[in-house]
Amino acid sequence: MGITIFLADSLAGVRQIERTLLEKEPDIEVVGEAADEPEAMKLIKSLEPQIVLTDFNIRLTGRIFAKQIKSQHPRTKVLAVTELNGRYVKNFVKIFGADELVESNHLETELITTVMLVAQDI
Repeated sequence: MGITIFLADSLAGVRQIERTLLEKEPDIEVVGEAADEPEAMKLIKSLEPQIVLTDFNIRLTGRIFAKQIKSQHPRTKVLAVTELNGRYVKNFVKIFGADELVESNHLETELITTVMLVAQDI
């Protein structure tokens, strides 16, 4: 069985880029997507993806969103995509519930590698 991923980002164009990158991999299946937290939580519950790829800044409550996913779906991994950068960003993102992060400006080069890293713990 492959890795199942759910995309949660407020921008349809970003979700399309992520989907295109992920679907090039035969072991990865994008099972759904949403533009906001309420829709995402409803679909995550029904689709049960192994990984949720989310914009860390999704709408105004992005930082709470990762914790919400983890509290309701503790086995689901959260991979945050963020425009933030700097020495402490990874720790900052993990404090808010994400398992790992990809900087948005490195999405094309690091997304698949990071998904595979997160999937090792599934």
